[in-house]
Amino acid sequence: MDKYPGGMYISAEDPTRSLRSQDTENGELLLVGGENHKTGQGVNTQNHYDLLVNYSRKLFSIEDIPYRWSTQDCMTVDGLPYIGQYTEKTPNMYIATGYGKWGMTNGTAAGMVIKDLIIKGDSPWKDVYNPSRQTIKASAKKYITENYNVARELLKGKLSPLPNKVEIKRGEGKVIEADGQRCGAFRDTLGKLHIVNTTCTHLGCELTWNSAETSWDCPCHGSRFSYKGEVIEGPAIKPLDARNDVNLIERLIKEDF
Repeated sequence: MDKYPGGMYISAEDPTRSLRSQDTENGELLLVGGENHKTGQGVNTQNHYDLLVNYSRKLFSIEDIPYRWSTQDCMTVDGLPYIGQYTEKTPNMYIATGYGKWGMTNGTAAGMVIKDLIIKGDSPWKDVYNPSRQTIKASAKKYITENYNVARELLKGKLSPLPNKVEIKRGEGKVIEADGQRCGAFRDTLGKLHIVNTTCTHLGCELTWNSAETSWDCPCHGSRFSYKGEVIEGPAIKPLDARNDVNLIERLIKEDF
C-alpha cells in the first residue's frame, strides 16, 4: 500500500498497533504506535522499535523514519483517571492524570468535570473520578502486583553481580564496578567515557542502560536520565552524580583488556 487511507486505527488483536497520519510541509508522516513495555524492564528497547518498523514495512512503502520515541502513560490502580480537586483541603487546586493511554477521550472528560467543579461547584462524575477516592476492593490486586514488581526490581538491581572484565565500545553503555561501587559508563562517538552513579535519585533503585535512546532508565518508577546524568523524565527531580575519576576508571578498564 503506497497511500495511507486516512483515519485513526487501533488493532483488536495482540500485539496492539495504532495508526494515524500527519500532514507536514515535507509530506505525510505515518505514526505507528505499539510495543507496550515498562521503562527500564524487558528486552532491549531497540527491539521494540525494530518490530514497529517491520510491521510498517509490510503495509506501506516507507521512505524514511525521521522520528521515534517512547512515551510513558500513568496508570491508576483501579483503571479510572484521577480528575478533580487535588485534596479536600486544596479547593483551588485541581488535578487530571492517569489517562491510561486514552488521553484524547479522558482529557475531554477531565475538561468537562473540572469545568463543572469550578463553575457549578459540583459534577455528576465527581465521586467517580475523585483523586482521593477509596476503591480498595477494585485496586487491591493491582496495587499488590505493582508494588511487588517494584520491590523485585529494587532487589535485583542491588544484588545482581557485575562482570569482572568490561569492554565499552563507542556508542555503548554498561553498568560496571569501580572501587566497589556500581556506576554507569557510556562511551560517546568521540571515544570519551562518561561515568555516573546508577542509583536513581528518586527512591534508590538501580538504573539500566537504554541503548536505543542512550539513557539510564529506572525500572521501578520510570525516571530517565541522560548519559551525563541529567533528568529526562520524572518522578526524579535531581540529576545523577557524575564521577570525577573518569581517567582512573578508564585505566582500570584498559588494564582488563
